[in-house]
Amino acid sequence: MKNDMSIIQGKRTPSRRDFIRGASVAGIGAAAAGLVGCGDDDDAENGGDGSASPTTAATQAPKQGGVLRGAQTADLNMSTGYPFVALAENPFINALPIEPIIQYTDSLTPTLNLAERFEFNADRSSLVVKLKPGLTFHNGAPVTADDFVFGINLIQKPADFGIKGTFQLSAFANAVKESKVLSATEVQFTFDKPRVNMADFFAQLPVVHKASYEETKTGKAINGTGPFVFKKWTPGQILTFEKNPNWHRKADSGGPYLDGIEVRFFGDQDAMGLAYQSGELDLLLGPPAALAAQNRKLTHVPVKTGLEYMGMNVTHPDLVDARVRKAIFMAVDRPRIIKELGEDFGKVTCQPWPSTSPAFDPKLEDPLYNPAESKKLLAQAGWKQTEPIPFDHRTTAAYVAEASLIQQNLKDVGIETKLIPSDPTAFLAILRDRKFKGLWVTSHAFAHMAPLTNFQQTLPYQQPNMSYYESPTYLDIRAQLEKLDPLSDAAKAQYKRFNEIWVEDPWLVPLQPNTGPQLVSERVRGFGKYLVTPGIAKYWEVWLA
Repeated sequence: MKNDMSIIQGKRTPSRRDFIRGASVAGIGAAAAGLVGCGDDDDAENGGDGSASPTTAATQAPKQGGVLRGAQTADLNMSTGYPFVALAENPFINALPIEPIIQYTDSLTPTLNLAERFEFNADRSSLVVKLKPGLTFHNGAPVTADDFVFGINLIQKPADFGIKGTFQLSAFANAVKESKVLSATEVQFTFDKPRVNMADFFAQLPVVHKASYEETKTGKAINGTGPFVFKKWTPGQILTFEKNPNWHRKADSGGPYLDGIEVRFFGDQDAMGLAYQSGELDLLLGPPAALAAQNRKLTHVPVKTGLEYMGMNVTHPDLVDARVRKAIFMAVDRPRIIKELGEDFGKVTCQPWPSTSPAFDPKLEDPLYNPAESKKLLAQAGWKQTEPIPFDHRTTAAYVAEASLIQQNLKDVGIETKLIPSDPTAFLAILRDRKFKGLWVTSHAFAHMAPLTNFQQTLPYQQPNMSYYESPTYLDIRAQLEKLDPLSDAAKAQYKRFNEIWVEDPWLVPLQPNTGPQLVSERVRGFGKYLVTPGIAKYWEVWLA
């Protein structure tokens, strides 16, 4: 990745020195890891696993003009903290109108985006950020330090801004003890203690216009700095964007090439798929798996940021014994999940980490599916059941199919479960309240960043977490990592410890990567290249043949 944070992100390859000037040896690696590489259903591996698409022909020069026609099923959620909470309902507005001050572009080192200076002190207990000159929001207002600080204040005290919701970034935001505005474009942040992974926070924190935020909450306006301008949302019908002719990166990127993006809302995936087949749509971010399988050359698999997983409440009487939980881990047929439920998109994995992570272990790219070993472990634990283990899942088709397959896997080794369906909203409420009694299936993100960030920010790894998992070994690993350069040998020793308890004393069962296919039409070019963080497509490079 481009490393010199004193040079505005572009096509130049900066040196690393200016970004880390003043940093201690411990801080240097933390900056470079970015650190390395989005909680739960914090639904984004860069480059993806999809087939190379004919839509990216290198011999063709990008063309200006045209409107990309996209689609989504869920309607927008604007009132629970957008854009400071990453919601699956908001795939386009999470990507098009807003930006953070730094990004992880094509590796895990920060590059400047809205900032011209991003400088930690020696022990990483404070940070100075200076915004690029001349930045404006989509409504023409200048981007100021107050706008930047606004997002942190909102995450820290959402009730003060009329917001009810849970923020994935709250642990980071609460580590900011002072935001001292030095000038209209410069801020000095002081943290509660040295924070080796704090760059991860600012790579995820978008900047929006403070003065018009009440309009954002009602869906009337989104005044960000991104390559596309939010124009109109008609709930349940249509969402429109126009190109930002004044985008601050237009000179170095060449884009955006599209005149705009139009998003239609559909009642379900099948209706969306039929519209694609009839030629009405150019982009499906979550196509029916069978439709994606029929169009593999037009399909891309984006950044892996974590897992679909099955959680286990370790206080349930049948799940207290680690041998039983390991038996469940080894009873799940991950290759079948990928092949049958995912139409063979993605890769079999038994770890949250993408290959770019310093915690990545090639041995955990094995299925670890062994029913015979599972039965042996249950026998060693003296397995007996008096009633089925509760097994919660959403009522959406994909989760119903996944839970049913896992239920059969567990029955095959002698474990009985009772499926408990809930609508998505009710399911998320139970998840966040930590009220699942036995097993559940869902997904998480943020594993593409510093492992410490994943542990601190992601719901199934946080303390407290939904599994009530409080292993002294795990708590010690977390404590050690708070003091270590994420790329150091000492940190890697801690990642090894984690990967061992992940299998031997599990509280989560990996199912498959948390990313699915994205499908484009024949006329789309330039799609399939992604930012590491935020894990979105580079829409400004997309154009239409």
